[in-house]
Amino acid sequence: MNIPFHTRTGIIDLGCLRSQDLTAEALGEAMAKINRFGGRTPEPWSVAAHSLLVEALCPPDLRGWALLHDAHKVFLGDLMDPSVELICQSGTRLAVENAIANAEAKVDRAIAAAWGIALRSKSEALLSACQIAFMAEVWTFMQVQPGRLSPHDADLLDRAVQFLRENPHLAWGDWRPVRDHWVANVKLIAKTGRLAPPSPIDPSSAVLAG
Repeated sequence: MNIPFHTRTGIIDLGCLRSQDLTAEALGEAMAKINRFGGRTPEPWSVAAHSLLVEALCPPDLRGWALLHDAHKVFLGDLMDPSVELICQSGTRLAVENAIANAEAKVDRAIAAAWGIALRSKSEALLSACQIAFMAEVWTFMQVQPGRLSPHDADLLDRAVQFLRENPHLAWGDWRPVRDHWVANVKLIAKTGRLAPPSPIDPSSAVLAG
């Protein structure tokens, strides 16, 4: 199925993503430009910054996928939970939720295959880290305090809040340092052999038609 998706480097087929569409540079830049919470934070807080926070909360074997767990938003956008709820109220909830989940899973599978990494979106530890990251973000940016937590989750939340305090540059409004931080962490994990990001195509190697 051909679904044209326009990028500054050309049109790609969203229905059939290729490894060259999924490089660290392409994903990192786009994720660094996509704001979470609909841009309602005091300063832009991006999907890439959130992924770095989740990575910091995960055990080593999950950190590669932690950086990629929201990369599908590069192609599907950051559809917030309240937005999904509104859409569900305007249609059939099960159909809406299934369609979103299936689309995310399709993009996730393409990314996992291109990066030589196991798809870990359903990992309990990753889901917990993602939820704790969300709590830390809304507490830090919107002053919404979390409810009662288990000792383990409370410790994770302390770590998440500390990460936000120690990395203010991730929310300064300039997407470039966030992209560079994300790509740098990808390269560090790649050195351990836990992922193998696809290489960008060298424009000099392209052969012109005709």
